[in-house]
Amino acid sequence: MAQRYERDGIAFAPEDRVFLMFGSGNRDEAVFANPDAFDIGQDISAAISFGAGPHFCAGAWASKALIAEVALPMLFERLPDLRLDGGTPFGGWAFRGPLKMPVAWG
Repeated sequence: MAQRYERDGIAFAPEDRVFLMFGSGNRDEAVFANPDAFDIGQDISAAISFGAGPHFCAGAWASKALIAEVALPMLFERLPDLRLDGGTPFGGWAFRGPLKMPVAWG
């Protein structure tokens, strides 16, 4: 029999849906040297962006390859003087990513 449940001041009713996630999975200060900074050269080998173990995303390699080997080279080829210009804040609840990415030419 389903019943109401409360944990840490949050009430859950029968039929409520709950979304569980790794809130700081790729921002763990014990694992990453500068977890809140956008640093394209940072060692991210411990990242869990695509899951882990038997639940690792089958499309992870294709996704990374399309960005690193296709999209970014095309962008920089067409816009050779493009550079980052300012901070790149990241955010998001279920899917974390850049909220804005200011750029400049020249």
